[in-house]
Amino acid sequence: MITMYNYYMKVNNYIIGKNKRAKGTYIFAGISGGYGAGTKKQIGLGWLEQLEQINPDVISILKTKAKELTEDMEKDFVKQELLNSIQNQKITVNSINYGIEVIYKFIDKLQIFESISKTKHKDLKSILEYCIASRIINSNSIIRNFEIKDNFINTIKSQKDAFYSLLDVLVENEKSILKNLNNKVSKITNREIELVFFDSSTVYFETFQRDGLRFPGYSKDGKFKEDQVVLGMATDINGIPIHMKLFKGNTADPNTFIPFILDLKQTYQINNITIISDKGMSTNRNIRFLEDLGINFIISYRAKSGSAEFKNYILDQNGYVGNSEFRYKEIEYKSLWNNKRFNGKTRRRIITYSKSRAIKDREDRKILINNFEKRQNKDGIVRGEQMFASKKYKFFKQIGRSDFELNYEKVLEDKKFDGIYVYETNRADLTPQEVVQTYQNQWRIEENFRTLKTALKVRPVYVWTNSHIKGHFILCYLSLVIIKTIIHLLNESFKKDAGLIDFKITTDNFIKAILTANKIVKKVDNKIIETLFETNENNKKDFQNYVLIKKFTDFIHSKLDI
Repeated sequence: MITMYNYYMKVNNYIIGKNKRAKGTYIFAGISGGYGAGTKKQIGLGWLEQLEQINPDVISILKTKAKELTEDMEKDFVKQELLNSIQNQKITVNSINYGIEVIYKFIDKLQIFESISKTKHKDLKSILEYCIASRIINSNSIIRNFEIKDNFINTIKSQKDAFYSLLDVLVENEKSILKNLNNKVSKITNREIELVFFDSSTVYFETFQRDGLRFPGYSKDGKFKEDQVVLGMATDINGIPIHMKLFKGNTADPNTFIPFILDLKQTYQINNITIISDKGMSTNRNIRFLEDLGINFIISYRAKSGSAEFKNYILDQNGYVGNSEFRYKEIEYKSLWNNKRFNGKTRRRIITYSKSRAIKDREDRKILINNFEKRQNKDGIVRGEQMFASKKYKFFKQIGRSDFELNYEKVLEDKKFDGIYVYETNRADLTPQEVVQTYQNQWRIEENFRTLKTALKVRPVYVWTNSHIKGHFILCYLSLVIIKTIIHLLNESFKKDAGLIDFKITTDNFIKAILTANKIVKKVDNKIIETLFETNENNKKDFQNYVLIKKFTDFIHSKLDI
């Protein structure tokens, strides 16, 4: 019985066949005589079992080589070419991710890099798109992204140096890139920048010499004297970032506020905004700055660090409106500097009590105290070196140079304010409930920092020059904007266009979905001989999400007009 491997080759090209015999399977080459007419000019090549000992991929290699050989060639030449091919060639098999094209499509639609000045790197756009997309789904270093680029669909031909050069290009064009990106995102999401949620966070380095942006400071992760930089970031009501700015690692949180807001206004020329920020930015200097510029604000206030008069006002139950679950009261006061200079502005402080917050405050304090007590010696003392992992010291009293003991007076004082949260604002048009509801969206900026540090792995930083450090952060920021924009548009489309009210894509399941879209590509002599799409039997749910994401991505792009 003769089985042909290819019935559809041109008549003048050789094809490979096999003949099953009692001794085994014999492989030959021949010219097709047409449908049902067998072959002519057969050339014997040998027994399959023996040929496979020379090269396990013998059949695929022979099929590929046969396509190059025609009937007008001498038989001896054809036979030698075919046998030489299995000696010199091997099949390469690679798994290539094609899901990444979903991200490429959004990046291309946003035209992020149209504002970049011309560069000698012809692959720049492709490298930038790949690095942004791979940062989202793999979050590797620049060098690692270069090493694994062939595992993803891309058109990059450049060498490793071009990948590092892109960081310099990002820095040189930072303002124009951020401004252009903000304009495009605003257009496709129909956002009006009215509410701006701001925060800052620390990002540490693996190793370096301390200079430029890199300085030791206190990390919010509870590390001391960490070699780091400080990143300031603003986000809109949809959780899509608006702006970023880097600061030296020893910059205190409150000191990032004014330069960031000035940079925000200068870059985007935005007015009539309300800045929402946590109590880390709550200094009189920062608030007076906002008042002088006519910027509205909602900032949480450090109730326990207020004056004795204000703390008594908080604890006085008279004037509260609400019930045992939630209640509030407010007070208006003049904006003063050092209790003197009145600038003509009035502020509101809205004091709230929440039973659920009271429970959380109590549990958080209990955890801190329990952790402290686990380290105590028989005298109730904890040595200083054991305290460096503790994030908060407010319940502990230092004795001597470096020892600590529990401060019972502070514990009792702290209990009085369980459930209390204070908001400070100059928005006279909002009810207390509206102020609270607006501030509660602060979780969006906090989530963005979590995404940067976990999914996008902005830390630790493995680049060293100031330009590359800044370029690394710009790259991570661009990746964050892209992933947040994609997820926002997808979820909006799920809800509005398909009625999927309860279905939402998150950063985590988006990444998992994209990573399941792979194909197996077999090549001989760098020529594709076979492509197989993975069935994802073990990741059916994630692949189903990919299919849905791909479908809605195409639908969204058909409607977008930039």
